[in-house]
Amino acid sequence: MLEEVTKQIILAVFPPGEDRTSLNKVLGHSDWQLQFTHALAETQVVLRACPVVVVLTESRLSDGYSWKDILRELQGMPSPPPLIVADRLADETLWAEVLNLGAYDLLTKPFNAREVLHALTTACHFSADQRDRAAVLRKPPGSTGFEQMPGRRERAAFTGR
Repeated sequence: MLEEVTKQIILAVFPPGEDRTSLNKVLGHSDWQLQFTHALAETQVVLRACPVVVVLTESRLSDGYSWKDILRELQGMPSPPPLIVADRLADETLWAEVLNLGAYDLLTKPFNAREVLHALTTACHFSADQRDRAAVLRKPPGSTGFEQMPGRRERAAFTGR
């Protein structure tokens, strides 16, 4: 029996409307599953309930919060997914602020399909690398990490140890 492959979840924080429609068109046939929220409280619930690989958010949320509030929420998580911010006025100042505060990237709206796919793809790779790095750091005490390296025994014999 074949196992069903679970799609990676992209959490998109946008109110109903043009941005959601655009993201559905761009990602509708991708290997990602889009999960939409529009407010901070709803976003917090999803982040606690689902293994989200990337968060893509409007710079200003409909409930008066902003991307910075989502970033603070993510930074409190053990393995936070990367945050990508989207804004119609994505200028150099906002881009510098987004990156300096710890978000992953900034996209200009209306969305360009190629830019969205590129940003999400690189953010997913970054997220996977972070998870792999965290797994290595969680190795049991006394583990050197070399135990599973192929050829370890041969190199040891060659060096005379």
